[in-house]
Amino acid sequence: MMRAVKRLTGGGLLAALVLAVTVFGSSRETVITVGVIAGSYWDAPTGNCYAVIDDAIARFEQAHPNVRVEYTSGILKRDYSEWLADQYLLGKEPDVFLVMPEDFGMLAELGALQPLDSLLQNDGAVSEADFYPAALESGVSGGVQYALPYECVPTLMFVNKTLLEAEGIPVPDSDWTWEDFYAICAKVTRDTDGDGTIDRFGSYGYTWRDALVSNGAALFDENGSRCLIAEPSSVEAVEFAQKLEQLYVDCDITARSFDEGNVAFRPFLFSDYRTYQPYPWRIKRYSGFEWDCIPMPGGPSGSGRSELSTVLAAISSRSSQQALAWELLKELTCSDETQEMLYTDSHGVSALRRVTQSPQTQRILQQDTPGDSQLGLEILSDVMEQAVTAPHFRSYDQTLLLAESLVATAMEDDHNLALQLQRVQRELEEYLQN
Repeated sequence: MMRAVKRLTGGGLLAALVLAVTVFGSSRETVITVGVIAGSYWDAPTGNCYAVIDDAIARFEQAHPNVRVEYTSGILKRDYSEWLADQYLLGKEPDVFLVMPEDFGMLAELGALQPLDSLLQNDGAVSEADFYPAALESGVSGGVQYALPYECVPTLMFVNKTLLEAEGIPVPDSDWTWEDFYAICAKVTRDTDGDGTIDRFGSYGYTWRDALVSNGAALFDENGSRCLIAEPSSVEAVEFAQKLEQLYVDCDITARSFDEGNVAFRPFLFSDYRTYQPYPWRIKRYSGFEWDCIPMPGGPSGSGRSELSTVLAAISSRSSQQALAWELLKELTCSDETQEMLYTDSHGVSALRRVTQSPQTQRILQQDTPGDSQLGLEILSDVMEQAVTAPHFRSYDQTLLLAESLVATAMEDDHNLALQLQRVQRELEEYLQN
């Protein structure tokens, strides 16, 4: 009898121990960390800058009991790159974090980002076809998908409708060309008050880089091994920018000139359109004239393409919670609920086709813009489909600064531009190789 009691007691203790381990083990909380930016990456005024992130986290935590997501608040855009680099050096980087465009190449090269190709291929809930091509390409380095697009903005052409109307010129269609663009700029650039000084201008801020993209050309190949500025389509683009600049020789034209209504065209990010087109910001910023946005003019060797700027989201290659990190990454970048909030609580564009093309997005855009605005859902989606992304090699930013200086010098030569660009190409390729 005593032996039976001992066996029962021992068995009971063992069962209790197993139950305790099960109960307390299952209640242990797993913490996932995420790195986010305070405010807007596009420098646009925002209300609650964490609204999109907080809602995404709430949905994720509800779907994953005993998982808590934490982030450090108050990290401004100007400090975020340094903060993330410091966390990486300390081995304390978040499991999932936003990646600014200028940091992606370096982080990918350092091996800080978890490759996502196999995760994308094996996850039936998400497909590469869900995204606009350039947005998805923004997270690729060396043929490997290291990040997914969280939020992006294309470049559009702001149009001063009041100025064009005064000149008897209709707002160009979405398929307008360089020829159309130049003809309008040449017509409106003049002295309007007879004091001998030009005070009305065709354009401000349009550069050879804009022309390059819209002519189907590129400055570098995607790996940063070659410079392409001397290619025929590139030379054609720089020649057009040079021709356009000659309209404004010795003119004092600034950003304020556009703000005051004295410029017909100016390239801007879509985030500026979202910020300053709705009331009351439109009244505060551009109260003296009516304006709208259209795609960029297309060159003879291309179409009205523009460059896409994309904030990415990635997983740390050292995260100990890879499976949960992937689920959180999907909530941020692939969830309709999260991406739809970009149109109500941010100023960017969703990289998901189904979200950007949805009737809900159409209604939001219509509410924010005047009734005769040309920037409808169809135009926005077409711009996103045609957009291109900048290369991601590590020295891109430094090489681009050098290229801008060298091309600006080359454009000062009125007769031998093609020859000058060949010299620029050689110098930039030497810089890349070294």
